[in-house]
Amino acid sequence: MRTHKFFACPNCGNARLFKVFTSSFQVVMQSPDDGTCIGESGILPNLRQNDNYVECQLCHEKSEYDIAVDHGKKYLKTTRNLKAINVPVQ
Repeated sequence: MRTHKFFACPNCGNARLFKVFTSSFQVVMQSPDDGTCIGESGILPNLRQNDNYVECQLCHEKSEYDIAVDHGKKYLKTTRNLKAINVPVQ
């Protein structure tokens, strides 16, 4: 699973490190500055193949895959808008 999605945790706002469970399992590291994936673990089979969620590695909360992607899109849009008007983003 090579992901081209960007995730953000709806609980704590983390946008860096996640475990992704779909038909496979993978740890994904992202760069919030670039809005891209900067590292991925090897792909492992997900023994519970009906699972389709993302787990935040900071707060350990599980979110539905689509919700985490939607929050990721909003995160990227907001940070890009802030950068466009020269507001420092942390």
